[in-house]
Amino acid sequence: MRTLTPKALYRSASLRTAAAMGIGGVGFSLGSLLFARVLPTEEYGRVSLVLGIVAVAGLTAPLGLDQVAARRGIRLDARWRRAALGASALTAVGAATIAALVYHLSAALVASVALITLAIGAAQSAGGHFQGQQRLRTAVWVVQLFNGALALVALVGAGIGLDSAGDVCLALAAVAILAAAAVWRLVRRREGAGDGQPAPWKLRWEAMSLLTVQACGAAFMQLERLLLGPLIGLHDLAVYSVLAALVSSPFRLLQSAVQFTLIPTLRVAGDARARRAKLLREAALVFVTVAAGSVAIWLIAPPLARWLTAARYDLTHALIAATLVSGLLKVLSGFLTAVVVSCGGERRLRILSFVCWGSIGISVAGAFCTQRWGLVGVLYGISAGWLIRCLCTGLLALPYLREPRSSAAHRGARGQLAAE
Repeated sequence: MRTLTPKALYRSASLRTAAAMGIGGVGFSLGSLLFARVLPTEEYGRVSLVLGIVAVAGLTAPLGLDQVAARRGIRLDARWRRAALGASALTAVGAATIAALVYHLSAALVASVALITLAIGAAQSAGGHFQGQQRLRTAVWVVQLFNGALALVALVGAGIGLDSAGDVCLALAAVAILAAAAVWRLVRRREGAGDGQPAPWKLRWEAMSLLTVQACGAAFMQLERLLLGPLIGLHDLAVYSVLAALVSSPFRLLQSAVQFTLIPTLRVAGDARARRAKLLREAALVFVTVAAGSVAIWLIAPPLARWLTAARYDLTHALIAATLVSGLLKVLSGFLTAVVVSCGGERRLRILSFVCWGSIGISVAGAFCTQRWGLVGVLYGISAGWLIRCLCTGLLALPYLREPRSSAAHRGARGQLAAE
């Protein structure tokens, strides 16, 4: 039980990273709740939709180059910076086009999607650079800048009376671009020597394999925001946004923190036994925290939501239960995905991408089948996809956690000799 002491909890890399990310997450949640308090419901729903779009587009904007940098320890020299920015700009144009054609957003919101996607893509590229150099503290703060931008815009917007989604999102885009420029300058100052690094195009297939997994994960995490508006309306999307800020956000942070810390560390573990020990230790600490946090959320989320939103939104325990189930599956998926991404070859990464996208298909189908039961039904329908993803990813991860029989037999024989 020593592993469950407060000192052990502090030593958990995943929990320390989650705590650092939690500061940015608190900024995001408070900003979102402040918008819920001051914006009309329809406008708040549109802001939430834009946040869902850029959360997916921004995380995938470097087209996998950030993941390659994190996985291989690549430094962002001039070639890699040009490639990352070019990929992010291309993704920004694509995201804006989808926002206009699929969701019929206004010109101001479409422009905001493009600019915010570009800014997040630059921050993600910088974060991958620092993550690959094992400078996790710097990397965490870099990738959390958008959350801080959201909190700042929410405070200023409430003070000056911004009351439309277009004004809010354009202000958010301006702050995000300024923050990304500052981060890019930091990378240029600390890039270090990049001699002998492969060119970005030489690792394009690895980047594409990682991109499909990352894109699926990002889309999966934002699936509720992307589906609720078209399925059951902007009002339920607004309710879910409050629910996400108070209930779902800690689970998303834990999932991100688990993958953020385990991907670079599991890859350098000596063998399956070392990987298994690292994984089990982190999992025990994280899920104890999840259990305690779930109890706290169950008790305080409903009154806190009423107080923070001036009683405009009410969170029922049925909604909270559905979100807790979804959150638990997301955290479990984070552990299993980290094993495959850190240790798997290109073939297994491709299989993982098929699993991820297939799971999204199951979630989308589940959401359509359960929309008759409203928001609670859609949340459980989406959770069905997370369950399938966990089961399939667990099968892919198992070989990297299981010791070869020859190694186990060798150790057994050695132990027998020692006993004799």
